[in-house]
Amino acid sequence: MNSNPPSGPAGSSTPGTQPDKAAWGGHPFDGTKSPSLTSQAIKLAWPAGVDQLIQTSILFADIVLLSRLGSEVIAGVGVSAVLIFTFAAVFNAVAVAATTVAAQAKGAARFDVLERGAAQSVLLAVVLGIASGGLGALVAGWAMRMMGTEGLVGGYGAAYMRPVLLASPLYAIALAGGGVLRGVGDTRSPMIYTGVATVLKVFLSAVLIFGSWGFPRLGVSGAALATVFGHGLNALLVAAKLLRGFDGSRLRLRAFLPDLGLLKRIVLLWLPVAGELVIMRAGFVFYMRVVSALGTIALAANQIAVRLESVSLTLGFGFTVAATTLVGQAVGRRDLADAERSARVTAKLAVITMGTMAVLLIVLRKWAVGMFAPEDAVRGPAIVCVVIGAFELLPLGFIFTFSGALRGAGDTLTPMVVALVGTFVFRLPLVYLLGLRSGLGLPGIWYGTILDWIGRSIVIYLIYRTGRWKGKAFVAEPCRPGVDILDAEATCRE
Repeated sequence: MNSNPPSGPAGSSTPGTQPDKAAWGGHPFDGTKSPSLTSQAIKLAWPAGVDQLIQTSILFADIVLLSRLGSEVIAGVGVSAVLIFTFAAVFNAVAVAATTVAAQAKGAARFDVLERGAAQSVLLAVVLGIASGGLGALVAGWAMRMMGTEGLVGGYGAAYMRPVLLASPLYAIALAGGGVLRGVGDTRSPMIYTGVATVLKVFLSAVLIFGSWGFPRLGVSGAALATVFGHGLNALLVAAKLLRGFDGSRLRLRAFLPDLGLLKRIVLLWLPVAGELVIMRAGFVFYMRVVSALGTIALAANQIAVRLESVSLTLGFGFTVAATTLVGQAVGRRDLADAERSARVTAKLAVITMGTMAVLLIVLRKWAVGMFAPEDAVRGPAIVCVVIGAFELLPLGFIFTFSGALRGAGDTLTPMVVALVGTFVFRLPLVYLLGLRSGLGLPGIWYGTILDWIGRSIVIYLIYRTGRWKGKAFVAEPCRPGVDILDAEATCRE
Protein backbone atom coordinates (compact mmCIF):
# COMPACT_ATOMS: atom_id res chain seq x y z
CA MET A 1 0.00 0.00 0.00
CA ASN A 2 1.13 3.58 -0.51
CA SER A 3 3.49 4.73 2.22
CA ASN A 4 3.27 8.47 1.70
CA PRO A 5 3.19 10.31 5.04
CA PRO A 6 -0.27 11.30 6.20
CA SER A 7 -1.41 14.87 5.78
CA GLY A 8 -3.70 17.20 7.67
CA PRO A 9 -4.06 17.87 11.40
CA ALA A 10 -5.23 14.37 12.28
CA GLY A 11 -2.39 12.75 10.41
CA SER A 12 0.48 15.07 11.34
CA SER A 13 3.65 13.35 12.43
CA THR A 14 7.11 14.09 13.65
CA PRO A 15 10.31 12.18 12.92
CA GLY A 16 10.29 8.84 14.66
CA THR A 17 6.56 8.66 15.26
CA GLN A 18 5.53 7.09 11.94
CA PRO A 19 5.35 3.31 12.46
CA ASP A 20 7.80 1.13 10.60
CA LYS A 21 5.71 -0.78 8.09
CA ALA A 22 8.06 -3.72 8.29
CA ALA A 23 6.78 -4.20 11.83
CA TRP A 24 3.30 -4.99 10.68
CA GLY A 25 3.86 -6.07 7.07
CA GLY A 26 3.30 -4.24 3.81
CA HIS A 27 -0.05 -5.92 3.20
CA PRO A 28 -2.74 -5.44 5.86
CA PHE A 29 -4.00 -8.99 5.35
CA ASP A 30 -0.99 -11.28 5.29
CA GLY A 31 2.20 -9.26 5.67
CA THR A 32 3.27 -9.78 2.06
CA LYS A 33 3.95 -7.16 -0.58
CA SER A 34 0.90 -4.95 -0.92
CA PRO A 35 -1.37 -5.73 -3.88
CA SER A 36 -3.48 -3.07 -5.52
CA LEU A 37 -6.31 -1.48 -3.61
CA THR A 38 -8.68 -2.76 -6.27
CA SER A 39 -7.77 -6.40 -5.61
CA GLN A 40 -7.91 -5.84 -1.85
CA ALA A 41 -11.39 -4.31 -2.08
CA ILE A 42 -12.68 -7.14 -4.28
CA LYS A 43 -11.12 -9.74 -1.98
CA LEU A 44 -12.99 -8.21 0.94
CA ALA A 45 -16.26 -7.37 -0.79
CA TRP A 46 -17.37 -10.54 -2.55
CA PRO A 47 -17.34 -12.87 0.48
CA ALA A 48 -19.13 -10.24 2.58
CA GLY A 49 -21.77 -9.83 -0.12
CA VAL A 50 -22.28 -13.59 -0.42
CA ASP A 51 -22.49 -13.84 3.37
CA GLN A 52 -25.25 -11.23 3.42
CA LEU A 53 -27.08 -12.99 0.59
CA ILE A 54 -26.98 -16.28 2.50
CA GLN A 55 -28.34 -14.63 5.65
CA THR A 56 -31.23 -13.04 3.78
CA SER A 57 -32.07 -16.40 2.21
CA ILE A 58 -32.69 -18.09 5.58
CA LEU A 59 -36.17 -16.65 6.04
CA PHE A 60 -36.97 -17.13 2.37
CA ALA A 61 -36.14 -20.85 2.68
CA ASP A 62 -38.38 -21.17 5.72
CA ILE A 63 -41.28 -19.46 3.96
CA VAL A 64 -40.91 -21.74 0.93
CA LEU A 65 -40.97 -24.83 3.15
CA LEU A 66 -43.80 -23.53 5.34
CA SER A 67 -45.92 -22.52 2.35
CA ARG A 68 -47.20 -26.10 2.22
CA LEU A 69 -48.81 -25.58 5.63
CA GLY A 70 -51.15 -22.81 4.52
CA SER A 71 -51.46 -19.07 4.03
CA GLU A 72 -51.94 -18.38 7.76
CA VAL A 73 -48.53 -19.88 8.46
CA ILE A 74 -46.83 -17.83 5.73
CA ALA A 75 -48.49 -14.62 6.93
CA GLY A 76 -47.63 -15.25 10.57
CA VAL A 77 -43.97 -16.10 9.95
CA GLY A 78 -43.61 -13.18 7.52
CA VAL A 79 -44.89 -10.67 10.07
CA SER A 80 -42.79 -12.19 12.87
CA ALA A 81 -39.68 -11.79 10.70
CA VAL A 82 -40.16 -8.01 10.69
CA LEU A 83 -40.28 -8.04 14.48
CA ILE A 84 -37.29 -10.37 14.78
CA PHE A 85 -35.17 -8.10 12.60
CA THR A 86 -36.25 -5.11 14.70
CA PHE A 87 -35.15 -6.69 17.98
CA ALA A 88 -31.97 -8.04 16.36
CA ALA A 89 -30.97 -4.54 15.19
CA VAL A 90 -29.93 -3.73 18.77
CA PHE A 91 -27.06 -6.22 18.82
CA ASN A 92 -26.54 -6.37 15.05
CA ALA A 93 -25.10 -2.85 15.29
CA VAL A 94 -22.29 -4.14 17.52
CA ALA A 95 -20.87 -6.00 14.50
CA VAL A 96 -20.21 -2.67 12.77
CA ALA A 97 -18.49 -1.25 15.84
CA ALA A 98 -16.43 -4.45 16.15
CA THR A 99 -15.24 -4.11 12.55
CA THR A 100 -14.12 -0.53 13.16
CA VAL A 101 -12.26 -1.41 16.38
CA ALA A 102 -10.55 -4.45 14.85
CA ALA A 103 -9.59 -2.64 11.63
CA GLN A 104 -8.01 0.34 13.36
CA ALA A 105 -6.24 -1.82 15.93
CA LYS A 106 -4.87 -4.03 13.15
CA GLY A 107 -3.68 -1.02 11.16
CA ALA A 108 -1.96 0.50 14.20
CA ALA A 109 -0.37 -2.85 15.12
CA ARG A 110 -2.12 -2.55 18.49
CA PHE A 111 -2.76 -6.23 19.06
CA ASP A 112 -3.53 -5.66 22.72
CA VAL A 113 -6.39 -3.36 21.71
CA LEU A 114 -7.42 -5.87 19.03
CA GLU A 115 -7.76 -8.69 21.56
CA ARG A 116 -9.51 -6.65 24.23
CA GLY A 117 -11.68 -4.76 21.75
CA ALA A 118 -12.82 -7.98 20.09
CA ALA A 119 -13.65 -9.63 23.41
CA GLN A 120 -15.50 -6.60 24.76
CA SER A 121 -17.48 -6.26 21.52
CA VAL A 122 -18.62 -9.87 21.75
CA LEU A 123 -19.45 -9.38 25.44
CA LEU A 124 -21.55 -6.29 24.67
CA ALA A 125 -23.36 -8.10 21.84
CA VAL A 126 -24.22 -11.05 24.10
CA VAL A 127 -25.58 -8.77 26.84
CA LEU A 128 -27.69 -6.88 24.30
CA GLY A 129 -28.80 -10.18 22.76
CA ILE A 130 -30.00 -11.43 26.13
CA ALA A 131 -31.85 -8.18 26.82
CA SER A 132 -33.47 -7.62 23.43
CA GLY A 133 -34.11 -11.29 22.74
CA GLY A 134 -35.61 -11.90 26.16
CA LEU A 135 -37.85 -8.86 25.89
CA GLY A 136 -38.94 -9.83 22.39
CA ALA A 137 -39.80 -13.38 23.43
CA LEU A 138 -41.74 -12.06 26.41
CA VAL A 139 -43.92 -9.70 24.34
CA ALA A 140 -44.13 -11.86 21.20
CA GLY A 141 -47.90 -12.39 21.37
CA TRP A 142 -48.59 -8.73 22.12
CA ALA A 143 -46.22 -7.59 19.36
CA MET A 144 -47.98 -9.79 16.81
CA ARG A 145 -51.33 -8.28 17.81
CA MET A 146 -49.89 -4.77 17.49
CA MET A 147 -48.92 -5.66 13.92
CA GLY A 148 -52.59 -6.29 13.20
CA THR A 149 -52.53 -10.09 13.28
CA GLU A 150 -54.96 -12.25 15.22
CA GLY A 151 -56.13 -15.83 15.55
CA LEU A 152 -54.02 -18.47 13.82
CA VAL A 153 -51.81 -15.93 12.06
CA GLY A 154 -50.75 -14.33 15.33
CA GLY A 155 -50.30 -17.70 16.99
CA TYR A 156 -48.05 -19.05 14.25
CA GLY A 157 -45.98 -15.86 14.24
CA ALA A 158 -45.45 -15.93 18.00
CA ALA A 159 -44.57 -19.65 17.89
CA TYR A 160 -41.80 -18.90 15.36
CA MET A 161 -40.67 -15.71 17.04
CA ARG A 162 -40.12 -16.88 20.64
CA PRO A 163 -37.48 -19.60 20.11
CA VAL A 164 -35.61 -17.55 17.52
CA LEU A 165 -35.41 -14.51 19.81
CA LEU A 166 -34.35 -16.62 22.79
CA ALA A 167 -31.38 -17.70 20.67
CA SER A 168 -30.36 -14.05 20.17
CA PRO A 169 -27.20 -14.36 22.34
CA LEU A 170 -25.93 -17.06 19.98
CA TYR A 171 -26.75 -14.95 16.94
CA ALA A 172 -25.01 -12.01 18.64
CA ILE A 173 -21.79 -14.00 19.03
CA ALA A 174 -21.83 -14.90 15.34
CA LEU A 175 -22.49 -11.31 14.26
CA ALA A 176 -20.00 -9.56 16.56
CA GLY A 177 -17.30 -12.20 16.05
CA GLY A 178 -17.83 -11.99 12.30
CA GLY A 179 -17.41 -8.22 12.55
CA VAL A 180 -14.04 -8.69 14.25
CA LEU A 181 -12.84 -11.08 11.55
CA ARG A 182 -13.93 -8.68 8.80
CA GLY A 183 -12.06 -5.86 10.51
CA VAL A 184 -8.75 -7.73 10.27
CA GLY A 185 -9.42 -8.53 6.62
CA ASP A 186 -10.94 -12.01 6.85
CA THR A 187 -14.35 -11.93 5.19
CA ARG A 188 -14.16 -15.51 3.91
CA SER A 189 -14.39 -17.25 7.28
CA PRO A 190 -17.72 -15.61 8.29
CA MET A 191 -19.07 -16.44 4.82
CA ILE A 192 -18.07 -20.08 5.13
CA TYR A 193 -19.44 -20.40 8.66
CA THR A 194 -22.74 -18.80 7.65
CA GLY A 195 -22.97 -21.03 4.59
CA VAL A 196 -22.34 -24.25 6.53
CA ALA A 197 -24.78 -23.31 9.28
CA THR A 198 -27.46 -22.27 6.76
CA VAL A 199 -27.23 -25.47 4.70
CA LEU A 200 -27.61 -27.63 7.80
CA LYS A 201 -30.38 -25.35 9.12
CA VAL A 202 -32.42 -25.66 5.90
CA PHE A 203 -32.00 -29.45 5.92
CA LEU A 204 -33.07 -29.62 9.56
CA SER A 205 -36.04 -27.32 8.84
CA ALA A 206 -37.31 -29.72 6.17
CA VAL A 207 -36.90 -32.65 8.56
CA LEU A 208 -38.57 -31.04 11.58
CA ILE A 209 -41.36 -29.21 9.74
CA PHE A 210 -42.68 -32.34 8.05
CA GLY A 211 -41.46 -35.03 10.46
CA SER A 212 -39.08 -36.90 8.18
CA TRP A 213 -36.52 -39.58 9.10
CA GLY A 214 -38.28 -40.53 12.32
CA PHE A 215 -38.39 -36.99 13.72
CA PRO A 216 -41.72 -35.63 14.97
CA ARG A 217 -43.75 -33.29 12.74
CA LEU A 218 -43.31 -29.91 14.44
CA GLY A 219 -44.49 -27.48 11.76
CA VAL A 220 -43.68 -23.84 12.55
CA SER A 221 -41.90 -24.78 15.79
CA GLY A 222 -39.65 -27.10 13.78
CA ALA A 223 -38.57 -24.24 11.52
CA ALA A 224 -37.84 -22.09 14.57
CA LEU A 225 -35.80 -24.82 16.29
CA ALA A 226 -33.80 -25.35 13.11
CA THR A 227 -33.04 -21.61 13.05
CA VAL A 228 -31.85 -21.82 16.66
CA PHE A 229 -29.57 -24.71 15.65
CA GLY A 230 -28.18 -22.65 12.76
CA HIS A 231 -27.42 -19.67 15.01
CA GLY A 232 -25.79 -21.97 17.56
CA LEU A 233 -23.57 -23.69 15.01
CA ASN A 234 -22.53 -20.37 13.47
CA ALA A 235 -21.70 -18.98 16.92
CA LEU A 236 -19.67 -22.10 17.76
CA LEU A 237 -17.63 -21.86 14.57
CA VAL A 238 -16.94 -18.15 15.01
CA ALA A 239 -16.05 -18.52 18.69
CA ALA A 240 -13.68 -21.40 17.92
CA LYS A 241 -11.93 -19.25 15.31
CA LEU A 242 -11.49 -16.34 17.73
CA LEU A 243 -10.27 -18.54 20.59
CA ARG A 244 -8.03 -20.74 18.42
CA GLY A 245 -6.38 -17.83 16.66
CA PHE A 246 -6.99 -15.24 13.92
CA ASP A 247 -4.55 -12.94 12.15
CA GLY A 248 -1.79 -14.01 14.51
CA SER A 249 -3.91 -13.14 17.56
CA ARG A 250 -6.37 -15.05 19.70
CA LEU A 251 -8.90 -14.20 22.39
CA ARG A 252 -7.94 -15.31 25.88
CA LEU A 253 -10.64 -15.71 28.50
CA ARG A 254 -9.24 -12.86 30.61
CA ALA A 255 -9.95 -10.47 27.74
CA PHE A 256 -13.69 -11.01 28.38
CA LEU A 257 -13.50 -9.49 31.86
CA PRO A 258 -15.55 -6.26 31.69
CA ASP A 259 -13.39 -3.24 30.82
CA LEU A 260 -15.64 -0.25 31.47
CA GLY A 261 -13.33 2.25 29.77
CA LEU A 262 -13.09 0.24 26.57
CA LEU A 263 -16.78 -0.71 26.67
CA LYS A 264 -17.67 2.98 26.85
CA ARG A 265 -15.64 3.68 23.71
CA ILE A 266 -17.29 0.78 21.88
CA VAL A 267 -20.76 1.87 23.02
CA LEU A 268 -20.11 5.33 21.56
CA LEU A 269 -19.47 3.63 18.21
CA TRP A 270 -22.44 1.27 18.61
CA LEU A 271 -25.18 3.71 19.61
CA PRO A 272 -25.34 5.69 16.34
CA VAL A 273 -25.33 2.49 14.28
CA ALA A 274 -28.16 1.08 16.38
CA GLY A 275 -30.01 4.38 15.99
CA GLU A 276 -29.53 4.28 12.23
CA LEU A 277 -30.98 0.76 12.05
CA VAL A 278 -33.98 1.77 14.16
CA ILE A 279 -34.57 4.82 11.94
CA MET A 280 -34.44 2.64 8.83
CA ARG A 281 -36.87 0.17 10.36
CA ALA A 282 -39.29 2.94 11.36
CA GLY A 283 -39.12 4.40 7.87
CA PHE A 284 -39.78 0.99 6.34
CA VAL A 285 -42.87 0.49 8.50
CA PHE A 286 -44.30 3.84 7.31
CA TYR A 287 -43.34 2.99 3.73
CA MET A 288 -45.21 -0.32 3.93
CA ARG A 289 -48.27 1.40 5.38
CA VAL A 290 -48.37 3.76 2.40
CA VAL A 291 -47.98 0.86 -0.04
CA SER A 292 -50.69 -1.10 1.77
CA ALA A 293 -53.07 1.84 1.36
CA LEU A 294 -52.85 1.33 -2.42
CA GLY A 295 -54.33 -2.16 -2.19
CA THR A 296 -53.36 -5.80 -2.57
CA ILE A 297 -52.17 -5.51 -6.18
CA ALA A 298 -49.74 -2.72 -5.33
CA LEU A 299 -48.52 -4.59 -2.25
CA ALA A 300 -47.81 -7.76 -4.23
CA ALA A 301 -46.04 -5.84 -7.03
CA ASN A 302 -43.94 -3.95 -4.50
CA GLN A 303 -42.84 -7.16 -2.76
CA ILE A 304 -41.65 -8.65 -6.04
CA ALA A 305 -39.65 -5.54 -6.95
CA VAL A 306 -38.13 -5.27 -3.46
CA ARG A 307 -37.01 -8.91 -3.50
CA LEU A 308 -35.32 -8.50 -6.88
CA GLU A 309 -33.60 -5.30 -5.83
CA SER A 310 -32.43 -6.85 -2.54
CA VAL A 311 -30.13 -9.23 -4.43
CA SER A 312 -28.19 -6.25 -5.75
CA LEU A 313 -28.14 -4.63 -2.33
CA THR A 314 -26.22 -7.58 -0.87
CA LEU A 315 -23.39 -6.69 -3.25
CA GLY A 316 -23.53 -3.15 -1.91
CA PHE A 317 -23.15 -4.49 1.61
CA GLY A 318 -19.94 -6.19 0.51
CA PHE A 319 -18.43 -2.87 -0.54
CA THR A 320 -19.57 -1.31 2.73
CA VAL A 321 -17.49 -3.90 4.57
CA ALA A 322 -14.54 -3.39 2.21
CA ALA A 323 -14.59 0.39 2.75
CA THR A 324 -14.88 0.06 6.54
CA THR A 325 -12.01 -2.39 6.74
CA LEU A 326 -9.59 -0.68 4.34
CA VAL A 327 -10.22 2.84 5.64
CA GLY A 328 -10.15 1.63 9.26
CA GLN A 329 -6.79 -0.08 8.82
CA ALA A 330 -5.34 2.92 7.01
CA VAL A 331 -6.57 5.29 9.73
CA GLY A 332 -5.14 2.98 12.38
CA ARG A 333 -1.64 3.23 10.93
CA ARG A 334 -2.08 6.98 10.29
CA ASP A 335 -1.89 6.75 6.50
CA LEU A 336 -4.79 9.10 5.79
CA ALA A 337 -3.84 9.49 2.14
CA ASP A 338 -4.23 5.74 1.75
CA ALA A 339 -7.56 5.93 3.59
CA GLU A 340 -8.81 8.41 1.00
CA ARG A 341 -7.56 6.26 -1.86
CA SER A 342 -9.26 3.23 -0.34
CA ALA A 343 -12.59 5.05 -0.19
CA ARG A 344 -12.29 6.27 -3.79
CA VAL A 345 -11.31 2.89 -5.21
CA THR A 346 -14.03 1.06 -3.31
CA ALA A 347 -16.62 3.64 -4.42
CA LYS A 348 -15.62 3.18 -8.08
CA LEU A 349 -15.92 -0.60 -7.77
CA ALA A 350 -19.29 -0.27 -6.04
CA VAL A 351 -20.66 2.03 -8.73
CA ILE A 352 -19.40 -0.25 -11.52
CA THR A 353 -20.90 -3.32 -9.85
CA MET A 354 -24.19 -1.70 -8.93
CA GLY A 355 -24.42 -0.10 -12.38
CA THR A 356 -23.95 -3.50 -13.99
CA MET A 357 -26.69 -4.94 -11.79
CA ALA A 358 -28.94 -2.02 -12.76
CA VAL A 359 -28.47 -2.77 -16.46
CA LEU A 360 -29.20 -6.47 -15.88
CA LEU A 361 -32.38 -5.64 -13.96
CA ILE A 362 -33.62 -3.42 -16.78
CA VAL A 363 -32.75 -5.88 -19.55
CA LEU A 364 -34.09 -8.93 -17.71
CA ARG A 365 -37.00 -7.19 -15.98
CA LYS A 366 -39.77 -9.23 -17.61
CA TRP A 367 -38.06 -12.56 -17.07
CA ALA A 368 -37.11 -11.69 -13.47
CA VAL A 369 -40.65 -10.65 -12.55
CA GLY A 370 -42.00 -13.71 -14.32
CA MET A 371 -40.07 -15.99 -11.94
CA PHE A 372 -42.62 -15.10 -9.27
CA ALA A 373 -45.51 -16.16 -11.56
CA PRO A 374 -47.60 -13.09 -10.71
CA GLU A 375 -51.08 -12.34 -11.96
CA ASP A 376 -51.34 -10.09 -15.00
CA ALA A 377 -52.56 -7.21 -12.84
CA VAL A 378 -49.42 -7.51 -10.67
CA ARG A 379 -46.92 -8.10 -13.45
CA GLY A 380 -47.14 -4.63 -15.05
CA PRO A 381 -46.64 -2.52 -11.88
CA ALA A 382 -43.88 -4.86 -10.70
CA ILE A 383 -41.94 -4.41 -13.95
CA VAL A 384 -42.27 -0.62 -13.72
CA CYS A 385 -40.97 -0.62 -10.13
CA VAL A 386 -38.04 -2.88 -11.06
CA VAL A 387 -36.97 -0.38 -13.73
CA ILE A 388 -37.27 2.56 -11.33
CA GLY A 389 -35.45 0.62 -8.64
CA ALA A 390 -32.56 -0.10 -11.02
CA PHE A 391 -31.77 3.63 -11.08
CA GLU A 392 -31.52 3.61 -7.27
CA LEU A 393 -28.52 1.32 -7.34
CA LEU A 394 -25.96 3.93 -8.45
CA PRO A 395 -26.61 6.41 -5.60
CA LEU A 396 -26.84 3.46 -3.21
CA GLY A 397 -23.32 2.46 -4.26
CA PHE A 398 -22.07 5.88 -3.10
CA ILE A 399 -24.04 5.71 0.13
CA PHE A 400 -22.83 2.21 1.02
CA THR A 401 -19.20 3.01 0.31
CA PHE A 402 -18.80 6.43 1.90
CA SER A 403 -20.92 5.51 4.91
CA GLY A 404 -18.66 2.48 5.35
CA ALA A 405 -15.58 4.68 5.00
CA LEU A 406 -16.83 7.07 7.67
CA ARG A 407 -17.57 4.19 10.04
CA GLY A 408 -14.13 2.72 9.42
CA ALA A 409 -12.61 6.06 10.41
CA GLY A 410 -14.62 6.01 13.66
CA ASP A 411 -17.44 8.35 12.63
CA THR A 412 -20.65 6.36 13.07
CA LEU A 413 -22.70 9.45 13.97
CA THR A 414 -22.73 11.09 10.53
CA PRO A 415 -24.39 8.16 8.69
CA MET A 416 -27.07 8.08 11.40
CA VAL A 417 -27.81 11.81 11.06
CA VAL A 418 -27.98 11.52 7.28
CA ALA A 419 -30.37 8.58 7.63
CA LEU A 420 -32.50 10.52 10.11
CA VAL A 421 -32.83 13.58 7.90
CA GLY A 422 -33.23 11.55 4.73
CA THR A 423 -35.96 9.35 6.20
CA PHE A 424 -38.12 11.87 8.02
CA VAL A 425 -37.47 15.09 6.08
CA PHE A 426 -37.33 13.74 2.54
CA ARG A 427 -38.41 10.12 2.09
CA LEU A 428 -41.59 9.97 4.13
CA PRO A 429 -43.07 13.24 2.78
CA LEU A 430 -42.06 12.35 -0.79
CA VAL A 431 -43.47 8.82 -0.57
CA TYR A 432 -46.74 10.13 0.85
CA LEU A 433 -47.13 13.01 -1.61
CA LEU A 434 -46.02 11.18 -4.77
CA GLY A 435 -47.67 7.89 -3.85
CA LEU A 436 -51.02 8.95 -2.41
CA ARG A 437 -51.60 12.61 -3.23
CA SER A 438 -50.26 12.99 -6.76
CA GLY A 439 -52.14 10.05 -8.23
CA LEU A 440 -48.95 8.32 -9.37
CA GLY A 441 -49.62 5.38 -7.09
CA LEU A 442 -46.91 2.74 -6.58
CA PRO A 443 -44.47 4.23 -9.14
CA GLY A 444 -44.76 7.54 -7.27
CA ILE A 445 -43.63 5.83 -4.08
CA TRP A 446 -40.58 4.46 -5.86
CA TYR A 447 -39.86 7.87 -7.39
CA GLY A 448 -39.87 9.27 -3.87
CA THR A 449 -37.36 6.72 -2.66
CA ILE A 450 -34.99 7.29 -5.56
CA LEU A 451 -35.02 11.06 -4.94
CA ASP A 452 -34.20 10.37 -1.29
CA TRP A 453 -31.28 8.08 -2.20
CA ILE A 454 -29.88 10.61 -4.66
CA GLY A 455 -30.05 13.34 -2.03
CA ARG A 456 -28.39 11.16 0.60
CA SER A 457 -25.59 10.11 -1.75
CA ILE A 458 -24.75 13.77 -2.45
CA VAL A 459 -24.87 14.73 1.23
CA ILE A 460 -22.79 11.80 2.49
CA TYR A 461 -20.15 12.42 -0.20
CA LEU A 462 -19.93 16.14 0.58
CA ILE A 463 -19.57 15.42 4.29
CA TYR A 464 -16.86 12.87 3.54
CA ARG A 465 -15.04 15.47 1.42
CA THR A 466 -14.83 17.88 4.37
CA GLY A 467 -12.31 15.53 5.98
CA ARG A 468 -13.72 15.88 9.48
CA TRP A 469 -13.62 12.10 9.79
CA LYS A 470 -9.82 12.28 9.99
CA GLY A 471 -10.01 13.22 13.65
CA LYS A 472 -12.45 10.47 14.72
CA ALA A 473 -10.00 7.59 15.12
CA PHE A 474 -10.78 4.98 17.78
CA VAL A 475 -7.11 4.01 18.10
CA ALA A 476 -5.45 7.37 18.57
CA GLU A 477 -1.84 6.47 17.81
CA PRO A 478 0.11 3.67 16.16
CA CYS A 479 1.97 1.34 18.49
CA ARG A 480 4.81 3.12 20.29
CA PRO A 481 6.35 2.46 23.70
CA GLY A 482 4.48 4.30 26.42
CA VAL A 483 1.46 5.15 24.28
CA ASP A 484 -1.94 3.60 24.98
CA ILE A 485 -5.32 5.15 24.29
CA LEU A 486 -6.75 3.12 27.15
CA ASP A 487 -4.14 4.23 29.72
CA ALA A 488 -2.85 0.70 30.11
CA GLU A 489 0.53 -0.81 29.35
CA ALA A 490 1.04 -1.35 25.62
CA THR A 491 1.87 -4.88 24.56
CA CYS A 492 3.02 -4.26 21.02
CA ARG A 493 4.15 -7.07 18.79
CA GLU A 494 7.89 -7.06 18.15
